Amino acid sequence: MANVRVYGGAAKAPSAPKEGSPLLAGILAGLALIIAWVAVARITHHDVGLASWGVGGLLGIAIAKAAKPPTKATGILAAILTAATLLVAKLAVVVFALQPVLREEFVQDWRATSSLFFLDMAKNHSFSPDLQHTLDTRPELLRDTSFLGAGAELRSQIDSEVVARAKASTLEERERLVHAHYDSSLLAKFGFWVLLLMSFGPLDLLWMGLGIGTAWKLGQGLI
Repeated sequence: MANVRVYGGAAKAPSAPKEGSPLLAGILAGLALIIAWVAVARITHHDVGLASWGVGGLLGIAIAKAAKPPTKATGILAAILTAATLLVAKLAVVVFALQPVLREEFVQDWRATSSLFFLDMAKNHSFSPDLQHTLDTRPELLRDTSFLGAGAELRSQIDSEVVARAKASTLEERERLVHAHYDSSLLAKFGFWVLLLMSFGPLDLLWMGLGIGTAWKLGQGLI
């Protein structure tokens, strides 16, 4: 009987598809969502608390798609990553969206910066010559809190000059004063904490809770 030679090896079984990393998928999706949230907040000038729910849903789906198959563990992972993403996103929105927007509005409004012009004019002794002479030679008038008399008249003159200076100011001048007197002040730091606390209002907490719950459910593949 003739020998039969077989060329080539046995057919290889198809390799199993590589499993993705649910953790990596969740982190990447979270970073993308944070950037998108900051952009929306910068455009709308609002925190857009409803986005918390959407973030949870999208993270849950991303993690479930990367897991093969999704389980209760991936649901818990989705919920934890959603909570962390929401906290980081809230902080990023305040720092990179709401604070810059608030500062821009501050610079644009000459009325809002009038107090900074007063500080600058008092520091540099740049009131009109007659008024500056009175301030230098009669400082007791500044301590006069009466509604009538020389003290009241002096305060009225100061207010008039400050308002006139602020009203005639350019955007560059207001930018300089905001940078010099506001950016490094306690008021700016206080404003950060106020904005951050305001982003965790009752309705915001509701959206965050719904987002975390949705991520937990969708992360298990329960659609």
